[in-house]
Amino acid sequence: MIKLLTSTAFVAMLAAPVIAQTATTTTTEPTAAAPADTSAMGYNYTLATGDKSAETFIGKRLYVSEVEVDANAEMTEVDQDWDDVGEISDLVIGEDGQVKAVLTDIGGFLGLGEKTVAISMDELAVIRDGDSPNDYFTVLTSDRALLESAWEFEWPEVQ
Repeated sequence: MIKLLTSTAFVAMLAAPVIAQTATTTTTEPTAAAPADTSAMGYNYTLATGDKSAETFIGKRLYVSEVEVDANAEMTEVDQDWDDVGEISDLVIGEDGQVKAVLTDIGGFLGLGEKTVAISMDELAVIRDGDSPNDYFTVLTSDRALLESAWEFEWPEVQ
């Protein structure tokens, strides 16, 4: 009886890897539920020149210039005529997926007395940093007083 149990246990140990290796295989051929070309579904976006990550956009300093700036220019440092007015804190994205506004915290000192202002994305110039190809400056053609007098942006209670 002991020989039977021992031999059965020994055969089971030897057969376990064989059983594990005979698991069902999956097919890689397209089916109606899983199309072969996922780019047709919008899953494979290819970056275009000028695309920016929201993660790198948020936290950027916003500069104001009373003089029109050339968005195609390359700068290696902040222009002396630019005024650092605040920090980009969030983005407003419409139902169509487009960035509608850039929320910027302006004014105040050490976070006290600052307010959030919504600036249209179309009004901002994104100027490439010539020293760092992945970095850029964000500049609004306006003046500090006008920006500071703008309405404070607040999200509605229910979004």
